[in-house]
This record gives sequence, structure tokens and C-alpha cells, in this order.
Amino acid sequence: MDINALENEDGEMVPKIEDNKEKGTEKPKRSKEELAKACRDYYKWLAEVCPLEEFELKGKNGEVLNFYRGNIYMDEPERKCYWLRDKEYKHVKEKQTQQQLLGEEWTEDINKTFEPKAFISINTEKKWFNFGTEWDHQRKGYGRAIYDNYLNILEMLGVEDKEQYQLRVYGNPDHEFFQGMQTEQLIAKTEEEPDLEKGKQMLGEFAKYPYKMGFRDLNSVIQYAIKSGIPKEEITKAINENGFHISYGTINRRPKFEREDLEQFKSFNITGLKATAMHQHFIKNRSFGFIRLLGEIETQDASLEFRNILEEVKKDYEQRKIEERWIPDNLKEFGELEHIILDWDEVGLLLKNVNPEIKQIVKRQAINRFDEFDPKHEQEWRSTYNIDDMDINSRNTFKMLSQAGMMDKEAYIELYQKALNRNYNLKEFNYVIAPFIDEEEKRLAKEEIAQNVYYPAPKKDWQFSQFETKKRRQNHSWKVSIPQEIREIEDVRALIKSEILRQGVAKRTKIKTTMTGKDEKGKTIVVDNLKDWMFGVPGAHGNLRITKGNTAVVLPPQTPKFAVEVIEQTFRKFINPDYGER
Repeated sequence: MDINALENEDGEMVPKIEDNKEKGTEKPKRSKEELAKACRDYYKWLAEVCPLEEFELKGKNGEVLNFYRGNIYMDEPERKCYWLRDKEYKHVKEKQTQQQLLGEEWTEDINKTFEPKAFISINTEKKWFNFGTEWDHQRKGYGRAIYDNYLNILEMLGVEDKEQYQLRVYGNPDHEFFQGMQTEQLIAKTEEEPDLEKGKQMLGEFAKYPYKMGFRDLNSVIQYAIKSGIPKEEITKAINENGFHISYGTINRRPKFEREDLEQFKSFNITGLKATAMHQHFIKNRSFGFIRLLGEIETQDASLEFRNILEEVKKDYEQRKIEERWIPDNLKEFGELEHIILDWDEVGLLLKNVNPEIKQIVKRQAINRFDEFDPKHEQEWRSTYNIDDMDINSRNTFKMLSQAGMMDKEAYIELYQKALNRNYNLKEFNYVIAPFIDEEEKRLAKEEIAQNVYYPAPKKDWQFSQFETKKRRQNHSWKVSIPQEIREIEDVRALIKSEILRQGVAKRTKIKTTMTGKDEKGKTIVVDNLKDWMFGVPGAHGNLRITKGNTAVVLPPQTPKFAVEVIEQTFRKFINPDYGER
């Protein structure tokens, strides 16, 4: 045995560091006889302070677990160490000990050859019983065997005040291992014969249970309570008080449960479960997927929870700014509500049940700012019209509105107008939004769109956007060449505007657009005709542009052809004054 390989309080193998240098000079190497004497003295001392050399425990399925005494520092006689190793370790250890007692070196690393599967470290001064196992051995019951037998182990070591010892796992008295053991003790009560009084006691413990349990354990609690004759109202109250404090896996942030466990839970028909009871799940995962476990959700409860979530996001945002910590991009750019809409998973499941006032606020905000969520136009809905080609903010907006039951005809039309402002046509928009809207609502929306003429309201510098390639701008923009006869006129724009106003057709042509202006008093000016759309109103630039050198008139992508024809008609009139008016 390598007496220089010792264990610390957490069961880690650490080398014993000896000071071989004293005032700059190395200590002379000990002779074979000196090494032999040092080993004899050490093992004699070790046998006195820790007389139990080895012991056995029964593990899972009757497996025999062999624990062997470990080494300790001679200045720490209050410590006792034992390691779970394969049985063959004993023979090698004896051979190593004999060789060391003869003063011979042992080169083989016994700790690597017989890697320990678990350890026990006892401190009689601090009254700690510390142990641990490798994670993949935990399932084999090694930790449970130690936990169930720690009093017997202390008794074998001659400890008289064993009841005063504190249990620790890897030095932690609140380790999750103990939580699992306490959960098992609670769940073990559900295996008893159903009994009303026992059921109430068990349900009371469950309601105040501070640790997480598995979904299957939750089902066991519910099933036992039902069999014991406890009313479902009391079961519902206990689950809400417990806060659905269960552990689960996730896939794409959605809770993942075994199908049979989920089906069993649904078969209990537990009603009255509250979204507010699931608050910690929502906050931790930024996801409302846990709501899938609920049936009907009360409007008041869902509304309260949404307000609570929004308030906590606001507080967290302010704290992050104060502490100069990282802030999610959408939270920084748009605000708390938009951050929840865009970044929180399954948010529509909660919004589906909130009151109409909150629904309207969320719907307005999501639609009104839709064209800001991808302001740089870095992605386009490609010719394949694949939903995966959308930017993530667009997809999350559609999904939220759909889940919350807010994707109706009006939402479709408003979002179409926003998409039009971003240079996407109706065919592209219709394809990507199709999975998120009811067919009847879509049919009604398309009928209304067909009865009106929708014009884009792009940003004022749309034709100079650095985020669109030159080829894309050329392919999507309308261009009408200005006749050579009028290119030399000083103000071509004024000339075109004068002629179009004289014709009157642009003023009479009613259109639909989100473009608006403001007068001197701040009152909104609605742009509802082609003339104002082309040339602008106070507070809003027009969309008709003249290229450098007066070579062409340029109109935004997705401009209806009629506007182009108005410009062409105007130029014909300039060239041939006798050309008939529109």
C-alpha cells in the first residue's frame, strides 16, 4: 500500500506532500532499513486508531460489498477511511504491505488497478459520517447500502455516540442523494394498504415536501390518495400547494415525460390545477410548456400569473442593467413584453387563458412591432417558402398568436401588410403563415385582401438598404425610365407630381397601407390614396424616388402594377400632349 496516497474529507485521493527541502538543502534519502521501520511504525499506529481493517455490506440484489481501510495522516487520528473495492484488492494490498515492511518500494499504483467504487470518511471529532459513490455506481445501490447501514458501521468502529453523527455526501449535508432517500420514504407510504387517515397524512407531507420528485412518484401519491377515499378537491389543493415540484427532462425546452406516466396522470382527471402553482417551472425554463399538464385554466389565475411573470422579467431587467450583466437581445431592443413573446417557449398556451384586456394588449404589441423584429432584413422568405426560412422572431410571433387563439382574419391582414412592408408578397406570406391559422379565417382574410389594393410602407431608405444585395433590389424594385426629353428639366420630381395631380387619378385611387404622417398638432394623418403614398404627407416621406441623373423613377418592391402604369401614362403625356388621359 502506498502510504503517501491519502484521502481528504471528500474522499479524494491526494498525495502526501513531504518537505524534502530544509533551508535550501534536500534531506538525505532514507535507507532500506529506515523505510521498513517507518512503515512498521505507521501500520502499527493505523491499527491502533482504526482497528477494523475491513467489513462487508449487502448491496442491491444481495451483492457483497467489500470495504477496506484506507490511509490517514498520522496527525489526524480522528479520521477513519474505508473504500469499496473488488475482493481481489485484499491480496494485492497484503503483498504490497509485506514488501513495504521490508523497506522495498512498490511501483504499481494500487488505486488505479483497483479503482474505488465508493468511499466512507468518518470524523470522530466533528461527528461527520461522509460518503460518496461514482455516479454510474449509484444506480447499483452502493450509496443506499452505506446510507442504510451507517449506524451499524459506526457501531463496528466502537463509536458510542453514533446517533449524534451528521450524514454527508461529498461533504454536503443537503446533497440530492438525501433528497432522493426522503422521497423514497414518502413514496414507500403509498405502497401500504389504502387508508383514509394514512392517506391524509401522506398527502399533507406531500403538500409541504421541499424536494423534487419524479413524475411517476407524483402519480403514486395521487393514486394512493384516490384509493384512500380522499376527495379530489383536497388532492388538487395539495398539488397546487406543492407547486408541481417534480423533476423532468426537456426536449427543445418542452417538458418530457414518459408517455405512460403522462397518460396515467391525465386519467386521474384532476381539475382546478393552477398556473400560478407552476410559477417556478415557467421562470426557470423560460417556457410555459408545463401548462400542457393542465386541463381548463381559470382566466383569473392565468392573468395573475402572466402579470407576475411580466413583473419579474422587469425586475430582472433592471437588476441586470445595474449589475452590467448580459441582457437578452430582444429584451434589450424591444422590452419585457416582446422578450416574453419572442423568446419564451409555448407562451401562447398561457395567453390563451388570460383575460381579453391582456390578450388585446399582447396582440396589438406583437402585430404593431412585427416589422421591427427583423429590421435589417437579414433573412428572406425564399422561393421555396419553407417555414424554416423565416427569421425566428417571425416564426415565434405566428406561433404565439396561433396558440393563444389570436390568429384571426384581422391579424392575418395586418401581418400581411407588415410582411408587404418587408418586401414579401402574398404568395410567400400565405405559405409560411398557413400552419398557424384556421382555414376559414384565412379564406375570409384572402377575400378581403382581394377586394382592396394594398401598398407597402417600407422604411424611407429602402432602396439603399445595405442588408439587401444589389441583385435582390434590382429584381424586386419597379423602375420606369424617364424620357430623354424631360431629363434635363431642373426638378423632374415636381414636374411629375404636377402632372399626376392634374390627372387626378392618383388622388382618387383609394389604397390600404400602414404609412401615416403627423400634422403640426401631432394628429395622425392617414395615407389612404395613391397620391399621398407616392409623394408623402407631413411627417412621412413619399415612396416615389428619382434616381441620380434623372434616369428613372423607382418604386418599392411589392408596389402594385397600377402605380407603375400611372407613371408610364404621365411620361406618355409629356412626350405626346394629345395622348388621351386616363
